[in-house]
Amino acid sequence: MGNKRKISFTIIIAAVVIVIVALLFIFRDSLFGNIDRFDATTFNSDIVIKRSDAQEPLNMPYRYSKVLMDNRLVYNEEIVGINISSVKYEVSDTGLSLYNYKDILKNGDSKEAKAVVDSIKYCKGVTTLSGIISDKEKSKITIYEGYTADLMIESLHHYVIIPSALSDYINEELPENEKVLFIMNPGTNGLAYFTIIGEYETKNKSDTLYLSYCGLSTVVLGGQKDISDHIDCMEIDVDEQADLTDFSYFLSKYFADVNVLSQYEKRINSFNEPYSYMFVNTVDIKAIDLTEEEGFEKNIITISRIDGKDKLEMSHVYADALVNDYYKYSQYITDLNISTGRKGVDLYNRPEFSNIPSYDFTIELGGDLGSEFVYCMKEQGEKWPCFHQAVTSITEIERMKKGCEITFYTDYTNKDLKEIRRDDFKESGLHMEGGIKGYAIIPATIHEATCNHRSIDYHVVYMVERGKAIDPLDPLRVGFKVIGYYELSEGTKEQVTDNKKVREYDKDGNEDEYDTIFITYTGHNEKYIKQSVKNEHIEAITIETRSDVDISELIKYLKKYFAPSDETAGYIGSKNELGLEYEYCFTVTNNMQ
Repeated sequence: MGNKRKISFTIIIAAVVIVIVALLFIFRDSLFGNIDRFDATTFNSDIVIKRSDAQEPLNMPYRYSKVLMDNRLVYNEEIVGINISSVKYEVSDTGLSLYNYKDILKNGDSKEAKAVVDSIKYCKGVTTLSGIISDKEKSKITIYEGYTADLMIESLHHYVIIPSALSDYINEELPENEKVLFIMNPGTNGLAYFTIIGEYETKNKSDTLYLSYCGLSTVVLGGQKDISDHIDCMEIDVDEQADLTDFSYFLSKYFADVNVLSQYEKRINSFNEPYSYMFVNTVDIKAIDLTEEEGFEKNIITISRIDGKDKLEMSHVYADALVNDYYKYSQYITDLNISTGRKGVDLYNRPEFSNIPSYDFTIELGGDLGSEFVYCMKEQGEKWPCFHQAVTSITEIERMKKGCEITFYTDYTNKDLKEIRRDDFKESGLHMEGGIKGYAIIPATIHEATCNHRSIDYHVVYMVERGKAIDPLDPLRVGFKVIGYYELSEGTKEQVTDNKKVREYDKDGNEDEYDTIFITYTGHNEKYIKQSVKNEHIEAITIETRSDVDISELIKYLKKYFAPSDETAGYIGSKNELGLEYEYCFTVTNNMQ
């Protein structure tokens, strides 16, 4: 009987010990001051940024990470996490340096403490613990009580995870908010302090301080505008259940889509440079189609006069109607080409003391930025264009500048020359200098002068009213966002020397220059409220459609303003939608491609 009691008592004691051990294991972090221990990464790399040439390492400039971090709250429903790691920066007398480390160490003057500090050779910025794991494989990372790993992505305050060897020398008696490391960058006068929130243990060399990415970038950046070769890794984890359409458009402004990489080869991104980086995704983000339809039979619809006169001499109200109603019939057409003719006066070749009047409107750049661009052009021996022309299609630009090549910015296409995007439209205001009402295609000479400015958002030209008739209390000023540039084709140029001036000639032997800025008809037509240009004429209108598309609804729409060319007799004496007599007709012809 006694033996049975002893056995039962022993079993109970053993069970209690097992329970206590289990509880100690479960609550070990709370009891010993640690809340998390990691030995593997759980970050989902749904979107990975790579170089467009597929080479390694990434070595991407800081500005690409900044634009993502600045917009992460805008896309908080799409973005689950961001994993960014910087390149390693050396800790040395000429590189980054620790400023006050002795103040937080116990026995800071000891040889042992100094040896541990001297063993730290690098600083690296990370936004997630994955950045440490990828650098130090099989690392064990401990986040101290009261902190979380999410702090590494913060930008307002800065944090650091230190080697466990260094943590042994941190003075435990200091309050947590005083356990900080000051990092200096003498080269850029960068300085920031980092609160210690954890430690890592690895079998590899414990030679790196892992700083919160924004904090390290602040130190390295200092008084600079940007940091080249700064980013070693950039990945994004997204919510696969969210609608990623808007986010994909955001990405495409800076990174090419690997699935349609060729579309971005001749484009400029939002940083005013070629697409040097691309994004690779595993979440089936639908690629943005930037291609133009081609290789199909077309119907060409041409507007002409009913009375048979060669010159169209059409009022702008017809073009206004076509542009304003574009959304009603755009699904039936592939292109709309409205030609207003080139406007302006060649001020450089105007005879001295001539009486040739200046045109009442000119195109200029606004503010200090505009003055800088013009100065750069003068330094390069280039002239500011004297002419401007309203267009709705690159077809007209190519007609005026034969053989030219047009490069669009980001995801803009020929379709954008018909109507401005809602996000780009801005009303006039105190800081808008006339608002933004349309788009512009500028000469390559102006584009080259802007290359040092990293954001195309500020590349805006203005149509400005000039002349004696201007109302000083209500001058007309309309802004046009630059969405591309044209370059005269090398294949059509013939260079000759004429008083040390290089002239360029088109295929027909006519002198061609970067003398015209092309602006969209939308925005340009605001000038018609001014009496001096109210009677200017539209020179030509053509509409293209696919020949295999039913355009009966388009024909029905056109009849509101123009008579069918084979039915003009039935429209004589009638008035159209504008309340004007039918003066114009349209003809549909098939054009084999």
